[in-house]
Amino acid sequence: MPLDHTKNMLRTLEYYCDTQITQTFSKDYRQFLSVCYQKSSKCFEVTYVETLVKEIFPDVESAAAAIEKALKN
Repeated sequence: MPLDHTKNMLRTLEYYCDTQITQTFSKDYRQFLSVCYQKSSKCFEVTYVETLVKEIFPDVESAAAAIEKALKN
């Protein structure tokens, strides 16, 4: 997915912060990570599906960069 599309999707999550939207990314046809926006802390929470490790990102740019990096590895 192009980086611009990832950023747009993250902005959508942020805009609809009153809902519980989670976006899931797949890698090699398996769910790889999910991301949601946490309204209370105003941050993006990225969860790696297999390990359940969570990372917090304060803005669209840093979350998109982390997602892009994870998908390329």
